[in-house]
Amino acid sequence: MPRIYRQESPTGYYHVMTRGINKDKIFRYESDKKYLLKIIVEKNREVFCNIYSYCIMDNHLHLLIEGSIDDLSLLMKKVNSSYAFYYNSKNNRIGPVFQDRFKSEIIFNDEHFLCVLRYIHNNPVKANMVSKAEFYNRSSMKEYIEGENHIITRDALEIVNINFKTIDNFIEFHQIEDENDYLEVVEELMINKDEYGKRIVSRYLEQVKIDTVEELKNKDELIIRLLEEEKFSYREIGKLVRCSVGKVANMNKVLRP
Repeated sequence: MPRIYRQESPTGYYHVMTRGINKDKIFRYESDKKYLLKIIVEKNREVFCNIYSYCIMDNHLHLLIEGSIDDLSLLMKKVNSSYAFYYNSKNNRIGPVFQDRFKSEIIFNDEHFLCVLRYIHNNPVKANMVSKAEFYNRSSMKEYIEGENHIITRDALEIVNINFKTIDNFIEFHQIEDENDYLEVVEELMINKDEYGKRIVSRYLEQVKIDTVEELKNKDELIIRLLEEEKFSYREIGKLVRCSVGKVANMNKVLRP
């Protein structure tokens, strides 16, 4: 199967996730998490990208990164291969350590950036590992609170100053409920792509305050929203929106002239 090219972010920012093969807990121990952070620092000196947020869970890693696609790919390749060598040596095993390539999604704007940053920091909360994001030791939340950049870039600390009056406001921001779907959730939903598409349609209908697709007088915006996901065929979009394949193809020409 041909490899799918990564979409280039209009902002230069990406949400990245890499996961242990078969969802294995490859970062189970504190020593593993500490070593992974060491690798990230070392490899980021070789291929520099701005890191704005990170969180190491037991079986996966989240990063919020700024950089070119080529630099991002090279950095993640170096990090994954170095950690795989460490993990296999430590556990006297051979074979893949990570599940496929790393996953990535583009960041569209400042609001999206802050929501993804919050989502990354709240991973341990959603997993019931801690009650609040600031209690977790292996994420960038502590760096923001303490005003020290060990893994994240110095520019990242300016986010608090620019967007929040105080560090308490920044902490409170992490307690806001967010029903949007982010990289990890989308990956799980893609197991059932039809269900994922229906969720996108349902949320759009809620936004425009109507009950069914048939009530939509103009379906162009919804079609474009599904096309931007780059996960659905014209036929799948036509089925979800109740329109012809030709209509979807024409809207794609508008989106990508």
